[in-house]
Amino acid sequence: MVPRKFTVPRKEIKPEQATSGSAVREHIPRPVLSSSSQVILPRFQPVLDRIDSHKKRKYQEGYFLKLDDQDIDGKPSSNRAWTECFAQLIGTVLHLWDATELDVATEDGEVKQQLFLNLTDASLKMIETLPTKSGPLQNILSISSAGRNRYLLHFNGHHSMVQWTAAMRLTMFEHQILQEAYTSSLISNETDAWGRNSPVLSSLMKKRSTAKHEGWVRIRFGAGTTWRRCWTVVKPPDDKKYLKLRREYQKAGHPPEMEPPMLKGHIKFYDVKSKRKTPPIAEIKNATYAYAVYPEQAALVESSTLIKMEGTITVFSSRPTSVESYVFAMPDLHAGKTGYITMVQWLFPIWDTFALYGRPEVIGSKYTDNPASTLPKDWDGHVSYSYMEVRDVVGLIMTEGSATWKESEWRQRLKETDAQRMLTKDVDPPT
Repeated sequence: MVPRKFTVPRKEIKPEQATSGSAVREHIPRPVLSSSSQVILPRFQPVLDRIDSHKKRKYQEGYFLKLDDQDIDGKPSSNRAWTECFAQLIGTVLHLWDATELDVATEDGEVKQQLFLNLTDASLKMIETLPTKSGPLQNILSISSAGRNRYLLHFNGHHSMVQWTAAMRLTMFEHQILQEAYTSSLISNETDAWGRNSPVLSSLMKKRSTAKHEGWVRIRFGAGTTWRRCWTVVKPPDDKKYLKLRREYQKAGHPPEMEPPMLKGHIKFYDVKSKRKTPPIAEIKNATYAYAVYPEQAALVESSTLIKMEGTITVFSSRPTSVESYVFAMPDLHAGKTGYITMVQWLFPIWDTFALYGRPEVIGSKYTDNPASTLPKDWDGHVSYSYMEVRDVVGLIMTEGSATWKESEWRQRLKETDAQRMLTKDVDPPT
């Protein structure tokens, strides 16, 4: 079977018209709505508007063949037949319909929607040639999503594969940028998102974290895995070593504007409250991103504690493994503290531990100067979540060596490209 070239279906399909088949959804515990939640400040609204528009934006549509390669446990799928699909990429959700059913649907008939694929935390890999029993297949895109699920998409040409891959990378990147912009809005101007003076936030912003921060946190190691309650210890780098390195750097005659190499600490996770000789179950030694996750409704912001961290994670077992992945964390709430205060009390030590977003000094403020060290925020009156288009990502895909980039390197390259586009493009981001 060869995937057909793009043609518009006889019937215009909208996601809300279709019935749900085997939907792949991420289950994240919802925070409790606080009765004291106040109206969020106007400065926060542009971020919410961008998040909403991103969810509704159609990035790509067309036909391809799909094969369910692995199930959530990483085992070969029981049904390994290629299925022709019509698909729409809306926000970070890939909506798929069986093309045969779509062809025979009547004007008033209901079209069964076979699958939703949430690409928010997916990893992508283009495969130029895939060996099979019936001969090699070209133009294959591998998508790894929740758990160890893996899907293979087969396109009718290299151009189509690149366009779809670029669209997916763009929407995944924009989703992350919006979460970082949401985080930035939460901590602006030493007042919280409701305009209240926050001594806790003010202290965190002015003071580098030097002591370890620990407590009970619900943890999920990657999408599709179960939540587990872990005693979590965030340990910043040794303060004496940190100060010694800075003094030596200054004595060496480096210009004041040049920052010395940053020492980094670690985060360890335990099944029980840790003691000196308690072995951890997992550890993060190098985090590349850490940010708050928007809880889907503005009314839930004050009670949400959800944080996402990405980096190199070591899981200790009989055969310890280190992989580039991500962790969702929900710190336990304590009496007298809102979810918001609890969350920022964890975020700042995490940033200081791994020198993220300009910490442990001042959080970077100009995205175009150093995108990696900056939390995106208003730029000329707009939330700077992305000024790129699909063709900009295509250019990165065609860059020599891009096939070997890890997901973290992809995000870094996309941020750099986005910053360059901002300097040269005097229009609103796409909506």
